[in-house]
Amino acid sequence: MEYVSRIKVLPHHVDELGHLNHVAAVDILQYARDDWYQAAELWQGRPWSGAERLGTLVLNLNVNYRRECFLDETLEVFTRPLERGEKSYTLEQAIVKFDGSVAIDARVTSLVMDMQSRETLPVPENLARYLPPREQKKRAAGEQPLRND
Repeated sequence: MEYVSRIKVLPHHVDELGHLNHVAAVDILQYARDDWYQAAELWQGRPWSGAERLGTLVLNLNVNYRRECFLDETLEVFTRPLERGEKSYTLEQAIVKFDGSVAIDARVTSLVMDMQSRETLPVPENLARYLPPREQKKRAAGEQPLRND
């Protein structure tokens, strides 16, 4: 499920160089992910399963800044699911200018956490349904994974 958020570049988003600040761009990506969770009916204000109160934790964020964005520009932020492992999942995002060019693209890998126990959990089924399983890469004999997933 892809979701599109629309934002306008405001004065507090712009730095001394006159363009969208990199930190403001990361904030915009976060707001767009929140919009995606809400559209998928996974909003953090509602429990995802049973009586548990679950939240997400960003594990890795890769951002590519491709074009400048300026004050008062209206941008679209596309968010879509990419893949899931046992405990982590990745969303792909793009900030697109009015002319259709991609200004910023990102991949965000997150975990699901039980907010009471502070333990990470397997990706819940109601989130997993949006995400195809991550392709398992074949390892050479005796090679160990870099991290458990």
